[in-house]
Amino acid sequence: MELRIDKIVYPGRSLARAGGKIVFTDEGLPGELVEVELLKDKKNYAEARTLRVLEASPERQAPVCNHYQACSPYQVMSYELEQKIKQAQLLEIFSHLPDYNLEKIEFVPSPTIRGYRNKIRLRFNWQSRPPFLAYHEPGSMVSFLPAETCDLVSNRVNGVISRFQVLLKGEPLPAISHLEIRESFWAGGLLLVLESEDQDSLERAAELWVPALALDSHLAGAVGVVLEGRRRIFLKLYGRDYLEEKIGQTIFRYGAGSFFQVNPPMLERVVARVRKHLEPLAPVKLIDLYAGLGTFGLLLAGSASEILAIESDPGNIFFLKKNMRLNRVQHLAVAEGRSEDWIEDILEFGAGAMVIDPPRRGMAEELVEALNTHPAGLIFYLSCNPTTLARDLKKFMSGYELLEITGFDFFPRTPHIETLAVLRARPPAH
Repeated sequence: MELRIDKIVYPGRSLARAGGKIVFTDEGLPGELVEVELLKDKKNYAEARTLRVLEASPERQAPVCNHYQACSPYQVMSYELEQKIKQAQLLEIFSHLPDYNLEKIEFVPSPTIRGYRNKIRLRFNWQSRPPFLAYHEPGSMVSFLPAETCDLVSNRVNGVISRFQVLLKGEPLPAISHLEIRESFWAGGLLLVLESEDQDSLERAAELWVPALALDSHLAGAVGVVLEGRRRIFLKLYGRDYLEEKIGQTIFRYGAGSFFQVNPPMLERVVARVRKHLEPLAPVKLIDLYAGLGTFGLLLAGSASEILAIESDPGNIFFLKKNMRLNRVQHLAVAEGRSEDWIEDILEFGAGAMVIDPPRRGMAEELVEALNTHPAGLIFYLSCNPTTLARDLKKFMSGYELLEITGFDFFPRTPHIETLAVLRARPPAH
């Protein structure tokens, strides 16, 4: 079947029409004629797989990575087109919000589109001879795409990947399933994380692999993770079990299991936007929901008179408290647990501003309802999933007015989008 691609919809599917029915396929730029194989034919739409591009767009370019479908499928287009596509996707997603005149959404590009990620996670493929590091092929848990290097990470990280290709020709350690490499852009250090089914394999890796890898002066440490169901046991294999990153004047220490934004320069741009809104009100009482390492609470500490940071993950809480001491922040209190379990304390705190950075699934419904009933002055909602953000914003509209929606390209060359929504409490009705 031949199709003409209309557009690319979130999260990265190419849309065409055949006989009045929408067809989604995995590759194709707007305007391109593609040949597809039909996979599923449903009542209202069909799903297909692109076999080849028959008429290419002038915006099409050769991908840098052989495994680009897994790491960054937008490598096939110019960055200018990628920005336009993401901006159009946000306009479409948020077009149904009530009482908001949405003619254009600002989209902030990444200052760099290569080597911007401070983390990469790869799978060991032990079935191959010799074994190799790989990404999962999209849509499959059993097929792999070799990753000899990756354009999204630095030369320093790619050097470690190359050294592993040599090490894997030696004694196999099939219990070790994944390698994660984390990098501090500030200090230049690397932290290796090896995931394994058993501790013996990690100890053997420390004997066989770490001496060769430690010849790289940038290797700060190596950590093993033993997976026991949902429980993770961390073992220090070499050097330090943490890295430190500096954002502005704030230092963040984080470990193997910590969440930290993958594109630090873009984080600085988000914080600058939030500060701009806070300046006329500072100092304010600030709440940092889903606080992680205390990222926003600490970065905005200079604009706050008092801060409440709420976080549920014990590993993040450990480093949050470390980061408070590192940065000598004394006016921040930590509440341990899920944000929705602290609703009463959140409302009693009387926040003038609130930063919300939830996981992809968005906010708990009872928390949205509570904040609608007792509005904070300003809400800054940062989301890595614009569809759940749109859902939550609709619920917020009864208690707040939407001041702005801005896209931030934390993940260039990929379909992912980070979006900041700024809301202001509506004046009480008389």
